[in-house]
This record gives sequence, C-alpha cells and structure tokens, in this order.
Amino acid sequence: MGVEQRSTLPGIGTIADSYDGFVFDVWGTVYDGYSIFPGVIDVFKKLRRLKKRVAFLSNSPQLPRVVASRLEKIGFEAQHYDGIVTSGGETHRQLTVPAAPGMEAFQGPVFQTGPDRFPDTLPSNVALIANNIEDADWILNTGPNLPPETIEDYEFVLGNAAKRDLPMLCANPDKAVFQGSERHICAGAIADRYTALGGSVRYIGKPHPAVFERCQLMLEIGTASKLLMVGDNLETDILGANRVGYHSLLIASGVHALVDCDGSISLSQLDGIEIAAGAQPNYVIDKLCW
Repeated sequence: MGVEQRSTLPGIGTIADSYDGFVFDVWGTVYDGYSIFPGVIDVFKKLRRLKKRVAFLSNSPQLPRVVASRLEKIGFEAQHYDGIVTSGGETHRQLTVPAAPGMEAFQGPVFQTGPDRFPDTLPSNVALIANNIEDADWILNTGPNLPPETIEDYEFVLGNAAKRDLPMLCANPDKAVFQGSERHICAGAIADRYTALGGSVRYIGKPHPAVFERCQLMLEIGTASKLLMVGDNLETDILGANRVGYHSLLIASGVHALVDCDGSISLSQLDGIEIAAGAQPNYVIDKLCW
C-alpha cells in the first residue's frame, strides 16, 4: 500500500507545516449533504494564513461551478481555496475533446441515468439523447435520478444494456454517500451492478490518477508527496492518493462510520477495511479539525 505506519492525529494543524498543498474531498469530509461540519472553515482559514495551496477534489458528477455554488451556500468563500476538480467536470471536458484517449466508444445516442438531477454533465450538442435504452449506443452514468432510488430501479435498463454490450461512462466512482443520516447509492454502485451483468465501464474520478494529477497541476506543486489528500473514503480518496504518491488523511467519521459512540476511532475495524480496499492512509482523524 506504500504507507509504512498510520498515525492518529488530534488535528490537521499538527502536520500542516509538512505539506505545501492540501486537497479536500467534499461530501463526508467538509459537509454532510445539508450543512458544513463544525470547525471546518477554521481549518481552511488557518491553512490560508500559512500560505498553503488548497483545492477540492470531488467525485460529484456536477461541474465545478455547481459545486462552488454549493460550497458558497454552506459558508465557503473563494478566498478559502484555489480551485475545484470534479469527476463530472472532467467527464464533461473529456467528452468535448476530440479524440480524447479512451473516449472513442462514447459516440452516438446516449442514455443518461440521472438526466434531471445532473443535467450539465453531458455537454450540449455532443450526443443525441436516447430516452429509452433500446435507442442508445452508450450510457452516461451520473447516478440515480432521484436520491431514494436503488439498484433495483435500474435493473431493467442495465440488463438490456448488457445484452447489447453498450459501453458505460461512469462520472462518479463513489458507491454510496450519506445525506445527513440517510445512505444513498451513487453512480459507482450502478456501475458495479453493470459490471456484474457483464457490462463494460470506464470510470472518471477518484481513485483513478488523472484527477489527482489535474489537482497537482492546478496547485502548481511539483512533488506529489508534498500534497495531502484529506477524505473519508478509503476506496476513492485514500486509494487514489496512494497510487499517485500523495500523502493522505482519513476522516474516520465519514462513509465508513469508524467512530464509536464514545468518540474513539475503531482502529481494528479500520484495519479490515484497509485490507479490503487495498489502501492505507498516512494519518487518521475522527473529524476534520485544526
């Protein structure tokens, strides 16, 4: 996994001087889908006072400007960070680039799984919209069209698509997210089911290296190990950081729910999840704080 030893931190401030740049996940790391976690803005203000470069890297299928608007509504200001990279934004960008590597299969009429909820991921005038899977040549998977939907709601579509060997482009590798206390599926869960049915999937987003490399270019930091990825998902945030040479900090209270009722981190449970994910953070903390 590339990490010799994991350390438990009382706050990110104890390691701030060790890094030139910080890359933050959004959902589960700085907010819960409704509101920002206590103390988070203070972390960003203090990093900026230390002249640190800061970016958000999200597997949201939304464009960066949409995520920026959401961040503003919950209390972030433009001065708190240098830029945003999203899987939806990278999907949109690659679909607009002629002959982008690996994108040759995604041409012709497209069926989108979340057209109403994520209307901007697909560039306008790039492809004809197929309202029925029978009329599509490929699938753009941005996630469920409504938050309460389940995999079963997509079984008919996925089964028919697999029979026709339609390629799927997944714009959010995350499998699940918490909105408050409710757990909802994401595009990654739909993609997993499609793979199980024999379908072919191309993913854009964490843990795949391209989005991490894009953050590094944005922040203009030449050495990957001088960047710290801060996120709550071992399968995406931490695995991706391991792959590109970033150091990483896992928020234990996020999607893996590793914080016990007494506030302690269940390190034995974390050990098992690390093995299953093939990923290990350099540091772990119960919640994002200074």
